[in-house]
Amino acid sequence: MDKKNNLLMTNLSAKRKKTTPTWVGSMETGHWYRLSGDHPDLGLAPTPTGTRYLEDGDPARDVNLNPSRSLEMRARRLLGRYAKAPWSGRCDFWSITETWNGAVFADYFGDSGSMIIFGGGHNDYFGSDVHAFNLATRQWSRISDGYVSGKMNEYGAGAIYEDACYPNGTPLPPHTYGYVQYDPVGNDYILLKGQRQLGPEVEAIAIPHILNLDTLRWRHGPKHPEAKLKSGGWTAWDPLRRILWGNSGDDGNTFIGYSPDGENKDGTFGTWGTCQTSKLANSADHNAMAYDPTQDRLIIAEHKKRRLLSINPAAPEEPIRLLISSSTPAIHPYASLEYAPALNAMIYYSASNGGELFCIRKNGGSNVAEQNRETYSWEDITAATNQLNPIAHAAKTSHHPTNVEQTFGRFRVASYDGVDIGILIRHIDSPVYVIKLP
Repeated sequence: MDKKNNLLMTNLSAKRKKTTPTWVGSMETGHWYRLSGDHPDLGLAPTPTGTRYLEDGDPARDVNLNPSRSLEMRARRLLGRYAKAPWSGRCDFWSITETWNGAVFADYFGDSGSMIIFGGGHNDYFGSDVHAFNLATRQWSRISDGYVSGKMNEYGAGAIYEDACYPNGTPLPPHTYGYVQYDPVGNDYILLKGQRQLGPEVEAIAIPHILNLDTLRWRHGPKHPEAKLKSGGWTAWDPLRRILWGNSGDDGNTFIGYSPDGENKDGTFGTWGTCQTSKLANSADHNAMAYDPTQDRLIIAEHKKRRLLSINPAAPEEPIRLLISSSTPAIHPYASLEYAPALNAMIYYSASNGGELFCIRKNGGSNVAEQNRETYSWEDITAATNQLNPIAHAAKTSHHPTNVEQTFGRFRVASYDGVDIGILIRHIDSPVYVIKLP
């Protein structure tokens, strides 16, 4: 992007406002709270019926989108039982949280921002619906119905889409893993990978997809001829360069950047950077990555060797660097790594750690040139008096199969007037949880 366009995009972003939710002032630092559902904390009233949980927006429950096509479906509904839709797949709607899917925090969707979730993948769920949890109202809503007019043979095995889009322009839903990020300037949800086909013989394809949250319209980028973005990948949004950086998992072959800006002659959007070799051969599955603006570095938490690493986005061809860190806890797969602006530090969260949340700070002053010689320290920032373990509570609450270890981007950090808040989505029928960072 040239300087003129970059300035224009920055000015557009500056006009947007995000208000602090009323409930933030009631929070104690380092304590987890239930924010939604029928029994929220902080003295809050129950969320209105129909908006309490993610599952309330399941399009298969909507008779206008999924009409009763048989006597069996009508009977199931009369008995209060679940009625499958053509897009339900093997596992139904609960797959949107349990089968390898992340989320993003969108600063400018709703007065105080929203968590946005989309996904399915493989043979588990074929729905391309998108859902939002509004931090101001504490309510869930389905903001896009997805492709709900297809017949059974238009979903899953044998239904091949070369541009990774259903006929209505919505993307086939992959397991999103760590492949999703948010661009606050464009107000875009960005998914780095696509799927040519779902079902048992799933086919991943390097076509990015962008949902503009102002218009709620999808667009997609060009197919990369070489990149293989398969299972277990991880990404970070670089606001300085307006690039989504991503590394494939072990089955893929690449570290690459994608910019969503600009329309191409063929109707696609954005451009790919140079396809680099994967930065972590045989150790790339399910790591976590975030951009640190103070260092202008991509920071990676690698679980297999329990270490911190960094990539220089100004020279992505350079080798990955090892960072020296002390008091390092167990680093788990499927975790989340976020930058907290008020803390000026990285935040690490894994569902495997229950309620424990870690702050990663660089010791001493900032010195980008010598970054690989600096030391980093880890600190447990959950209060000793905290009473709520959101992982255990959510698992006990849910009536569906749960994949307890997964976090991905379903933990995000939102910043309000100098206060950082951690937000966690667990299951389709459990509350959204929040924690105030120190």
